[in-house]
Amino acid sequence: MTKPQAKDPLMQPLTIRGLTLKNRVMSTSHASAMDDNNMPALRYQRYYEEKAKGGLALTMFGGSSNIAPDSPSVFNQLNAGTDEIIPYFQEFAERIHQHGTALMC
Repeated sequence: MTKPQAKDPLMQPLTIRGLTLKNRVMSTSHASAMDDNNMPALRYQRYYEEKAKGGLALTMFGGSSNIAPDSPSVFNQLNAGTDEIIPYFQEFAERIHQHGTALMC
C-alpha cells in the first residue's frame, strides 16, 4: 500500500537551480527575538532546529537583519553587518543541515 503523503505534491522533492529540497514545506522569515546580543547563538539556533526536525525543507531566518552601522537594532534583529556573525552562521548551518533542511536569510 502506498503512503498517502507519497502522492501529495507538497511532500514531493523540488529542485531549484541545483538545490533539491526534500519537500515543498518552508517557514518564512520573522524576527524571533531569541538572539543573544544580535547574534544567532544557541537558543536562536535551537528554535530553528526544532522546526527542521519537524520536516521543513527550507527555513528562512533573520527577519529584518541589520547590515548597516546606521541601522541599529530596535527589536532584537540579527546584526549581519559584522564578521562576528560568521562563526554563528557556520554553526547554525551545520545544525540545520544535519536534518536535511536548507537555510535562507
